[in-house]
Amino acid sequence: MSTPGQEPPNDSHWIVRAQAGDVQSFGPLIDLYLPCVRALVAMRLPVPHLVDEIAHETFVHAFRHLAEFTVGTSFRGWLRAIATQLIRAEFQRFHRQQANQSRYAEARHAEWLHQSPMESDTPEAEYLEECLQRAPPAMQRLLSLKYAEGRSTEEIATAISRSLEWVRVTLFRARNQLRDCIEGKMERAGHGS
Repeated sequence: MSTPGQEPPNDSHWIVRAQAGDVQSFGPLIDLYLPCVRALVAMRLPVPHLVDEIAHETFVHAFRHLAEFTVGTSFRGWLRAIATQLIRAEFQRFHRQQANQSRYAEARHAEWLHQSPMESDTPEAEYLEECLQRAPPAMQRLLSLKYAEGRSTEEIATAISRSLEWVRVTLFRARNQLRDCIEGKMERAGHGS
C-alpha cells in the first residue's frame, strides 16, 4: 500500500503492460485507484448514482486513451483530471436541463394564461386551472404577479418583500410543481405522450 500522495509502487508495471495491449493489466489499476476517484467525485458531486457513473466513465475514458498517458507521470493526477472534466460536464448538463425545464414550464404557463376562451377549452388549460386552485395561496399570488400582471422578478421581490433569489427559486419550483401536476393529470386521463 502506498502512503497518501505517493503513487503505488507497481502502477507503472501495469500501465506499461496495459499500453502494450494486455487488457487484463488494467484491472489492477482500477483496484488501486477506484477509491481515490470515487472519493474525489463524492466530494464534488455527492449523488450516489452519479459517483458510480462518473467513476466508471473515468476509467472507461482512461482505458480508451491509455496510449496518451506518459509513464512516469502521475497516473492518479491523470485520473483526477479526467474525473474533474466529467464532473464539470455533469454540472453543465444539469444546469442546461434545469434552464430548459424552467423555460418550457414558463412558456407553457404563459401560453395557457394568454389563450382565448375558445383555446382555453383544452385539457391542459383545464388541468392548469385545477392545479392552480389546489396550489397554496402564496404560490397563487406569486404566479399571478408574474403571469397575470406581467411583473418582473425584481418588481415581485419588491412587492412581496423577498429577495430576488428567493423569488426566482420559488417561481422555478412553482412552475415545476404545476408542470408535474398537469402532466400527472394528463397521464391519468390518457392524454400523456
